[in-house]
Amino acid sequence: MSIIACSTSVRCGSTFEEALASISSAGFRYVDILTIDGWVHVHTSKLATEQDLAEQINRSKQLLAQYSLQPVATNSGVSPQLHDRSPEAVSRRKAETAGLMQWMKALQINVAAIQPRQPDRSRPWEEVLDDCIASLQEQLEIAHAAGIRMALEFHANSPFETMEQCLRFMERMPDMPIVYDPTHFVMQGVPLEETFVFLERAAHVHLRDAAKDQMQVRYGTGAVDFHRVLEELKQRGYQGGFSIEYLQTDQFDVMEDAVQLYERIIEAFPAVTI
Repeated sequence: MSIIACSTSVRCGSTFEEALASISSAGFRYVDILTIDGWVHVHTSKLATEQDLAEQINRSKQLLAQYSLQPVATNSGVSPQLHDRSPEAVSRRKAETAGLMQWMKALQINVAAIQPRQPDRSRPWEEVLDDCIASLQEQLEIAHAAGIRMALEFHANSPFETMEQCLRFMERMPDMPIVYDPTHFVMQGVPLEETFVFLERAAHVHLRDAAKDQMQVRYGTGAVDFHRVLEELKQRGYQGGFSIEYLQTDQFDVMEDAVQLYERIIEAFPAVTI
């Protein structure tokens, strides 16, 4: 059975506790926690040592219990850039990934999106790709040993941004699961149907509405045809989860849109509970 979670991104300008309180108040039961280092809400650099890891596990468990939320996924990004293969970066990446796995196991989270961080435009892209693949293979080995699934999210302003780059990556890493998020392509003007090539490898799905040159817009006003996306997933027998991933903004209350999107998803996947 698929599960719909609300990402803590809906309150990415707020504290972790404030985000959980808001998500709980909106009626959600399941949550996707941001663990992108240097941003919010849990920093992977605080998971790399035994003492810091224990503190983060205890804090996360306490807050989740306080707000009656069950974590089912995380959107992760360790502090080193994916393409950085310096010895220091490799060591740090491995330590933070191992800590993330322990934090996830303690919270009974079994899927992590990998946010590929920033691109390196100073080198040929194929060279950057080689380094990213080496880093991803190391992360996958750590995750596999922990019994946790990691999946790469193609993302704007990252080494995997254009359709050409993403398709080339899929050729090079044919077994790598993907987090499907059409937002990052719709905002580039890519027709929605072209993104369906990623659905066969989808281990998790991130959704919000978007339009050309806009990573998010109000639900129902953009170019993401949710009926089409959800029907495509149903036809492929998709069994994974969903994370509603609006980003907190001063322009509108994204929680209202998150709830509307939840209601739309549950129409297509009625076995899911909030």
